[in-house]
Formats: sequence, C-alpha cells, structure tokens
Amino acid sequence: MEQLESKKLLSSVNNSMRVLRAFTMDQPQKGVRELAKELGIGKSSVQRILTTLAANGFVRKNEETNKYELGISVLELSSIFLEHIDLHHEAFPIVTKLAHTHKETSHLAILSNMEIVYLCKVESPYSVKLRSHSGLHNHTHCTSSGKLLLAHSDPYLVDTILRNGLVKYTSTTITERDKFHNELNKILKQGYSVSRGEYRKDVTSVSAPILDHSGHVIAAINLVGPSNRFTKPRIQFFARELMNAGELISEKLGYWNY
Repeated sequence: MEQLESKKLLSSVNNSMRVLRAFTMDQPQKGVRELAKELGIGKSSVQRILTTLAANGFVRKNEETNKYELGISVLELSSIFLEHIDLHHEAFPIVTKLAHTHKETSHLAILSNMEIVYLCKVESPYSVKLRSHSGLHNHTHCTSSGKLLLAHSDPYLVDTILRNGLVKYTSTTITERDKFHNELNKILKQGYSVSRGEYRKDVTSVSAPILDHSGHVIAAINLVGPSNRFTKPRIQFFARELMNAGELISEKLGYWNY
C-alpha cells in the first residue's frame, strides 16, 4: 500500500514539473484544457496541480484571459540560482589565488537554513587534507564561516540554533549562550571570524564577508589549515587578506562602499 502511495506521489510531483515546463517564451499563458491535451493528463488532475502551484506562488491565474502563467515564486528561485552562479563565477578565481598564494585551503560558503554550504573549495598542495568538498553542509556554531554568517543573519536564526543546543566537538567549542553572543558581536566589530580548534582541535580557519549589491552579507570566504601554521600574526595577516578579497568580490557583485 505504501509503495502504491509513493508511486502516486512521485507521479504527481512529476506532472507538476511537466506543467511548469509547459510554459514557454512563445506561450507564457495556458489554460487547463490546453495543458491537459498537451501533456496527456486529465483536466481534473491539471486543475488540482494548478491550484496547488498557485497557492504556493508558482503560477497565477490571469483574470482577463482566464489562463495561467508563471508566478513570482519561479522568479524568486531563479534569482537565488543566478545569484549563486554569479557569486561562484566572480569568487572562484579569487578563492583559487588565495589558496595558491598562501598555500592553505580556501572555501566559499553560504548560509542554508541552520548550516553552511561550501560553493567551492580550492585546496593547496601544501595544506593538510581536509574532509570538505563543494556542496558539503557544515556546522555554523564552530566554523569561522558559519559564525561569520550567523553574526550577519537574522537574530531569530541565532536564537533557534541556540535553543537546539550547541554541540561540543572540542575543548574550545563555544557552547554557552552568552559567550556565543559575545563571539558574534566580536565578529561584527572586527570584521572577520576565527575558529581555532573549535570543530577539529588541530585545525584553524579565518573567514571574511562577501556582500551583494545591496550591502547584505551573502557569503564567506576563508583560509583554513593546521593550527601550528596559523600563528597569531599570521591569523591577523590572513584576516586582512581575506577582507580585501571579500571587498573585491563584493565590488564585482555590484557593491560599492562610498
């Protein structure tokens, strides 16, 4: 019975995708009968799909023509996709240069729900091998990129993460609410973030922000490597280098700090 229900659900999702793809530049509006005939789906099924898509903003009904067209949610998703494509395109050469110049691994990370996701990773041949890769989800509370992005995020997200509890991975992982808030405030004040052995005891990372055209922090760029190479003077040097790199990427994305 469960297998049958699962097949029905997959079929419904597939048909919903087919309905969305049926709208084209040449035919931006289509009616229920038109879609049913084109896709070989019953009219009642097409109507249910359109009603669900409309409720979520993926299509809307044009009252003048009585036909459906794509809605604002499609635009929102495409904007997110294009922003990340543009971000990756502009940032990747700079991430690569950082890794090769300083002989440490460099990542580009974004915030996704309560985790960070690495959009790209460039590993220096001289760096310690790290268990990370493009597309990997990682923790926010104990990584330099995660803490930096949380510092610039909605306070509600930070409170949610704190309510869920901060897992202690090493002796230096911050798990107390007040200390964590102080850490985020420190990051905002100094403009960069450091994680020294907070996730892996022998690994240190430094991160700086990347801003979009409107001045919102949308990503973090970092350098990470073995803690014995990340002395205090070198951390300060890396922080300046990363902030300069972040500013350069931000400018390429259209942000200008007049």
